Amino acid sequence: MMKRCKFYSIVFIGSIVLFLFGCGTNLVEYYFEDLFDSGSEISATPDHLIWQGIQAIQDKDYGEAQKAFQKIVEQYPYSKYVVLAELKLADAYYLDKKYPEAASSYEQFARLHPSHPIIPYVLYQLGMCYLKMAGSIDRDHSQLLKAYAVFNRISQVYEGTPWALKAKEKAQECRKKLAEYELYVAKFYMKRGKHLAAKKRLEYLLSEYLPEVEEMGKVKQVEKLLEKCNKEVAKGVNRPSIWSKIGF
Repeated sequence: MMKRCKFYSIVFIGSIVLFLFGCGTNLVEYYFEDLFDSGSEISATPDHLIWQGIQAIQDKDYGEAQKAFQKIVEQYPYSKYVVLAELKLADAYYLDKKYPEAASSYEQFARLHPSHPIIPYVLYQLGMCYLKMAGSIDRDHSQLLKAYAVFNRISQVYEGTPWALKAKEKAQECRKKLAEYELYVAKFYMKRGKHLAAKKRLEYLLSEYLPEVEEMGKVKQVEKLLEKCNKEVAKGVNRPSIWSKIGF
């Protein structure tokens, strides 16, 4: 009789384990953590997770930091640590050079907590994400324009603060890069024989970014290019260049 009861007990426990596995959850670890020497994921409280994430950042293990902060955001949305976790998650992405993810996280933080005292820092980091994504001057400059808009906003809205001073420097850096982009595009048009388009770009460059062109020491170069464009346009608008004639 005792053997039969023991057999039924084993069968009962086994059926529970199979059921819990079938649920596709962590219930097995929760109820049988001693048996399986597991349960670390379940026992990770917000306090533990926030400490793990911060420690991971200090150790430059940004992937682990992202996991820890993401768990707080997803599993403990009402925790007192959730705002800090949202911020540090964005920082972990940024330090990991995952700039699109970092930008998205900083943007979300700014939307959720518009009056938080840390907002100037958040916006500055957002601008840095756009600046990092801008890349070289031969790429689309939309990210560069976004970066400039953010830095310019910080310098105006938070005038007199350390972040405004830092943002002003970065805004100037963006303007210089935008000037370089306009000059690059103008030269590209000239090579393609599109002198009218190049002329408009050069005129815009001098009217919008003259201080930056002067700083780069390229005023004379731009003026010579513009003079050449004017001569070509006078001959005939957008005459095809040798490159166009041979199929480029």
